[in-house]
Amino acid sequence: MNKRNLLIVAALTIANLVGSQVSDRSLFVTPLREPPSLSASFAELRNDHFHSGIDYRTGGVTGKDVLAIDGGYVYRIAVSPGGFGKALYVRHSSGYSSVYAHLRSFRPDIEEYVEKRQYEMKSFAVSLFPQRNQFRVERGEVIAWSGNTGGSSGPHLHFELRDSATEEPINPLGFDLGISDSKRPVIDKVILYPLSRSSSVNGRYASLTLRTVPADGSYGISSSELPVIAGETGLGIKCWDSFDNSPNRCGIYSIEMLADGLMVYSFTADRFSYSESRYINSHIDYAAKISANEYIHRLFIQPGNRLSMYDGHVNRGVLNFSDDREHDIRIIVTDASGNRSWVAFRLRSQPKPDTSPASAECSKILPYGRASDFTADGIRIHFPAGAFYDTLFLIYNVGSGSRDLLSPVHSVHNETVAVHDRYRLSVRPDTLIPGMEDKLCLAVIDSHGKPSYSGGRFSYGYVTSDVNRLGDFAVAIDSMPPVIKPSFGRGADLTGKRLFTVTITDEFSGIGSYETLIDGQWFLGEYDAKNNLLIYRPTDARMKQNANHSIELTVKDNCGNSTILKSEFRW
Repeated sequence: MNKRNLLIVAALTIANLVGSQVSDRSLFVTPLREPPSLSASFAELRNDHFHSGIDYRTGGVTGKDVLAIDGGYVYRIAVSPGGFGKALYVRHSSGYSSVYAHLRSFRPDIEEYVEKRQYEMKSFAVSLFPQRNQFRVERGEVIAWSGNTGGSSGPHLHFELRDSATEEPINPLGFDLGISDSKRPVIDKVILYPLSRSSSVNGRYASLTLRTVPADGSYGISSSELPVIAGETGLGIKCWDSFDNSPNRCGIYSIEMLADGLMVYSFTADRFSYSESRYINSHIDYAAKISANEYIHRLFIQPGNRLSMYDGHVNRGVLNFSDDREHDIRIIVTDASGNRSWVAFRLRSQPKPDTSPASAECSKILPYGRASDFTADGIRIHFPAGAFYDTLFLIYNVGSGSRDLLSPVHSVHNETVAVHDRYRLSVRPDTLIPGMEDKLCLAVIDSHGKPSYSGGRFSYGYVTSDVNRLGDFAVAIDSMPPVIKPSFGRGADLTGKRLFTVTITDEFSGIGSYETLIDGQWFLGEYDAKNNLLIYRPTDARMKQNANHSIELTVKDNCGNSTILKSEFRW
């Protein structure tokens, strides 16, 4: 290793960290009245993305007052059946913007504006950009009420701060929002990975897990024998943080790795852009996430990883000692309040592995950074240049399908390798049912043999879809229409009801669209996708009271199958 370069990188890292500190931590007030209790932190590791804000616990209930953290104006309002659900975006004069998501409802004038636009657009899901200063907010004013809308798994307030110039989310914990954290991060284990076919860990081309032993913030390794590495080796770490007044395991703020006292890797969660959030699948041990639902930070950077939260590294964090000596490794984990923990251990390197290089048998080598094609009987694949984070030794197999499938099962490598940019997959069906070609689609088959919808359309003898994962694929058919179950019977008396619901489900391809007509006029149905519910809220302005009404609901799935419900009720 070049000691001079290591020292330069370390100095630059310190400068970056100092430069990232917030100059005025007291710019904002907290967005809830209650003493803050967090269930998630900024840049926490999530499925296919980094968490872009912090999550405030609301005691398992909805309807808490949501306060503007500073004066400003609403520049965007979004409503969606998934994702953020109902969300409010506020611009502040300080150069920051704030986001409040999974809301139950907005301030009355904003709520009225949103409903009017939904009826004009005939859509529940909307993304609205009101005129500047159309909706002013004052510091500490109630602008909405907390909820559980969109993809939320429970009542809470998702809160973000963004750089107004770039819309990049930044870490809110850089500001004084009343959040208390006196706990040190926890380090659970360290993993060593051989990174090339000529590398080894303890004489094998396989990862090695080292359990940690805690001792007042510092950690050691439980193994009494030194790990032995040869060739290019990467490290990983499983760690988490928690806040006062909260039992949740949350994400960490920074990780640094030192080899023989010199920094070779540094990760800091100050900010990132939404366009790079999918790089999380390279930042983590993706195979551990898929096989064990375990989040492990890689402390080395794959060639295709363009994440901006790495603020210092040497040789991408890859260890490649060429001597036969012992080396000191130290990994430091810090939270946003400055609490830190570290694990220190020694390992021994050797110039050459004890075993011969690992076998490179595969169907095709897909070099990193280059577009590639693969063709076999019944399957065609085009991988774009940005599909993978590193060179892939592709393994392909074909097996028999089941009677529910219309093609053999094509195994495209396996699901433990992450895909960044979608690739084009075409599979030829063995069986065609005349007149049903538009119902064909691709299915991905899980480890239990269960198929799941993976998009696609039939054309020129193949079903083609752009997919973002590897695994087992086959052609399937979806000819089953959605199912509609109203919460009321035909002719039901709903007089005085503030809302009524209809459950909509689809067996395979999922709900694609829906439309509700009441008395022949388009009527707003709020779609709660995670609970399969359409929610209707009758008002005097939209529906005549003490009268009989007709309802016609049309629901389509993603393969074009449709179901129509016609009924009557009194309200």
